[in-house]
Amino acid sequence: MKRSLKFFLTLLVFLSFLFLITFSIGNEKVFLFINKELANPVLDFIVLYVFNPLFLLLAIVPFLMVFSKKDRLLGIFALISGFLCYFIGHLMKALFAIPRPYEFLPARLFGPWHTSSFSFPSTTTMLAFGLALPILLKKPRWGRFLLVLAFLVAFSVIYTGFHTLYDVLAGILISSFFVFFFNKFYPKKGE
Repeated sequence: MKRSLKFFLTLLVFLSFLFLITFSIGNEKVFLFINKELANPVLDFIVLYVFNPLFLLLAIVPFLMVFSKKDRLLGIFALISGFLCYFIGHLMKALFAIPRPYEFLPARLFGPWHTSSFSFPSTTTMLAFGLALPILLKKPRWGRFLLVLAFLVAFSVIYTGFHTLYDVLAGILISSFFVFFFNKFYPKKGE
């Protein structure tokens, strides 16, 4: 089985498992647990002052790849993928028009995230996974590191009060489908 298909199926199983857990517990309860129960000054500091600077690497790595003769195409592919996922997410937000969790739950809201009117899906998460997944499929060593950063982005947008777990899981799933589909058009070695 090709590595990209195997990865995609593994991710699909993992996301399905998280959807089932969230469905059984309740999206709002999971959100409030992450947003309020886990909240503490140390984690606040880590999310704002450690994670956020690290998130820049999600865009910096593919941008730097553009200047490498060997990895130029992959860098361009990752950048296009990330920003197309982000754009698709914005179109979907307008379509679904689901309010942000702090508008209907007693959420703790903080952080640098943009506060557009709608929550579903998480475009920040879609951007992060859209940038990380193409690199994971072609350069697993770098890609695993970027995937961890993308999951930290997903956690942080829930922790800071801007998205629920459903928003984030949908963002990951949509980005994964998009990247997997367009990966079929990425040239094979030697082409």
